[in-house]
Amino acid sequence: MAGLSAGRVLSDFFDHVTVVDRDAYPEGALERPGVPQSRHVHALLARGRQELDGLFPGFSEAMRAGGAHELDFPSAFATLRPTGWAPRADNRLPLFFASRTQIETTVRGLFRKLPNVTLLERTAVTGLAATRQGHTKATGVHITPLDGGVSTTLETDLIVDASGRASKAPEWFRELGLTPPEETIVDSFSGYSSRWFKAPDPSRLPRDWWWKGVWIDVKLPENTFACVLIPVEQGRWLVTIAGVAKHYPPNDEAGFMATLPQLRSPIIDKMVQFAEPISPVYSYRAMANRFRHYERWQERLDGFLALGDSACAFNPVYGQGMTTGAVSATILRDCLKQSGPTSPELSQQFFRAQAKFQQIPWGLATGADFRFPGTEGQPSRISSLMGPYMETLFQAGDEDPVVRIQVSRVLNMLKLPTALFAPHIVARVAWWAAKHKFSGKGAGGYSAPAMPPVLASVR
Repeated sequence: MAGLSAGRVLSDFFDHVTVVDRDAYPEGALERPGVPQSRHVHALLARGRQELDGLFPGFSEAMRAGGAHELDFPSAFATLRPTGWAPRADNRLPLFFASRTQIETTVRGLFRKLPNVTLLERTAVTGLAATRQGHTKATGVHITPLDGGVSTTLETDLIVDASGRASKAPEWFRELGLTPPEETIVDSFSGYSSRWFKAPDPSRLPRDWWWKGVWIDVKLPENTFACVLIPVEQGRWLVTIAGVAKHYPPNDEAGFMATLPQLRSPIIDKMVQFAEPISPVYSYRAMANRFRHYERWQERLDGFLALGDSACAFNPVYGQGMTTGAVSATILRDCLKQSGPTSPELSQQFFRAQAKFQQIPWGLATGADFRFPGTEGQPSRISSLMGPYMETLFQAGDEDPVVRIQVSRVLNMLKLPTALFAPHIVARVAWWAAKHKFSGKGAGGYSAPAMPPVLASVR
């Protein structure tokens, strides 16, 4: 997704753009080996949809045509927070709920329509070609066809690494005699397990089940599993169980199904009893946050950029990856406009601008991960100080629509996190905390009803 978005931007500045991929692209919205996490729940945040609509006109229309569900999360989902069921509400912020493959297929189809791009499939990049005339400049990539053929060097004016968290760039730098950039890693030892279901005809479900999807938060220390059920295209449900602090969810069918009724609410287990399992259980464990600090890299390598997850990857449970990749591409466009496509200053200008943006989702993701015991990494002083406020903020948002909408805008990257500290928001959070000081709301002994309220109102 980051590579396609970057390729779209580069097509406006260069005569030709080549996207190199180890995979062969399937016909239609099908899985491929290069995206091992694609079988799990994905979220395209509102900012991501906004950016993709700008990069690829017609994206939203194509998503609807492909069967994506367009839903307002708090009014369409039954959401069990640590303090109980969130009230049904309207954020007026419709989001797409679809499989990762449907989103990617839609973007790739629009990308293929560009007149000056090539998708080079089943090809591995094995290293960087470079010249050293005063400083090091990347001049191409060494490529090897995976289905047979002669290895060669693809010469180019600019290389963008969008290969994700598994990027081999640090190895390539060492081969050139360059020291890779420093890395910061925060790992909460989280893991996913997912299974797909054929959704039942809506007429078979109880009439008072108003929700289209379900979200169940962890509630430590007694509940270490979160779970989500989302509707996706082709009449399917996708169910993902997420575990934290090395409490990994089962990766076998019997264990997965046995875990559903043991969650904080049996609601998802009751729903899938009406559905038909259509897949095995898929698991995924590589969920650490990793920040490669290109913005303070002491080496100089002109003609090379790292974009999206290749520079900064987040715990995917927070749904930030596709959106940050698209935003990074638009940051690249702004830098290309300012510096020009062949400027020796482009790399550092872009790395600084991208890192400034990535600090925002990085702070949100790692701040959330440091809630869990055993998380490895160094929390920032700000996140340590702000933790109690943020917890109260989210609780207040379940009751206060003004706070809830502000939180939603920040989580969807439509507003900066500083919006959560606006005076009127702080005042409403303080009022909520004072009101509930002696109510016991949020205390460890709080127990939510097993099922969400039937007579839920949308306000």
